[in-house]
Amino acid sequence: MKGFNLKLFFLTAITLAGCVTPSLGQNDMAPLVMVPDHPGGISVNGCFRANETLFGPYRLTFCFDRRGSFSVRGGGANCEGRMDWWTSGRDIFMDLARTSCGRRQAWEAASVECRPLGFLGNIGRVIVGDTPRIRTLRCTYHPTVPGVSRRNFTATRF
Repeated sequence: MKGFNLKLFFLTAITLAGCVTPSLGQNDMAPLVMVPDHPGGISVNGCFRANETLFGPYRLTFCFDRRGSFSVRGGGANCEGRMDWWTSGRDIFMDLARTSCGRRQAWEAASVECRPLGFLGNIGRVIVGDTPRIRTLRCTYHPTVPGVSRRNFTATRF
């Protein structure tokens, strides 16, 4: 019962945040992620780069734009792919599509889940409008290749 009440509370808070948050225009609306020091939510947008490599020399970058995109570079690979992404509470979820990297190579389909790292110390501010933005994410990469374990990493806005 307590879990149901908590879910109902967050669902109501997210709904109300969407109703009372001023918008810059319909095309500028971005999904919100809830964080304790900004109960109205923080816009999820922009691009992030993993601070660590994944599976050897490969570094992941991803962008939360309308269509979602990611790239993997390193070890001679240059992969550009699409991803679906969405938010739920304070979590951000991504499904990376399998993508060709050229030279008979491909990057696997995978899922990634992220959460803003820290509180006030890791939320930056934009000069115009003083809008809070997420600066750092803590993520877990879930590969689809059997026998390959998940990887934890942090990613920073660039």
